[in-house]
Amino acid sequence: MKSKEVNYFDLFIKSASICDRAAAGLNDLMDNLDDAKEKSIAIHQIEHEGDEQYHVLYHHLNRSFITPIEREDILEIARNIEDTIDMIDEVSNMMDMLSVREIREPAVDMVNLIARGCTTLVAATVEFKNFKKSKELPKLLVEINHIEEEGDALYQSAMKTLFTTEKDPIEVIKWQNIFQSLENALDACENVADIMEGVIVKNS
Repeated sequence: MKSKEVNYFDLFIKSASICDRAAAGLNDLMDNLDDAKEKSIAIHQIEHEGDEQYHVLYHHLNRSFITPIEREDILEIARNIEDTIDMIDEVSNMMDMLSVREIREPAVDMVNLIARGCTTLVAATVEFKNFKKSKELPKLLVEINHIEEEGDALYQSAMKTLFTTEKDPIEVIKWQNIFQSLENALDACENVADIMEGVIVKNS
């Protein structure tokens, strides 16, 4: 396939779909830690797919003379989707590596938000193909922003509870890192929405 024939919007959809699968995998892991190792490995394989997809897009972008939107926006959308997948993979790895035996409720709630955000992101990338006319796209981007705001409130509450009630310093360090990575995943997902919104404004 020649670079000029590449449909970047289709590549965004593929990347967002990979991200959605990773989030679903993390949700499943949070529901049952019994086989955390196997689930973590499966999520890491999905993350590897995300890496490959990002490199495909980057490869074509370096060889394209004409792009449908600004090159910087294409790269930033792809990079932030990949960052979301990376953070999901990081959390699943920590669940196994840190031998987490019991899930804290705010983590479950944050992962649910990540799953919602990633599913909404898939819908947004589908609508993004028609970003100049789509009536649904702005609503989806607002939804992603609202999900991130919910995540912020959860993160702040979880961290306050962690530092005021947990006596074991190892548990504090462990969960501080997990909560931070969950927050980073939500931030990266919101970044994609913000860049898409910027593209709409530039082209309006």
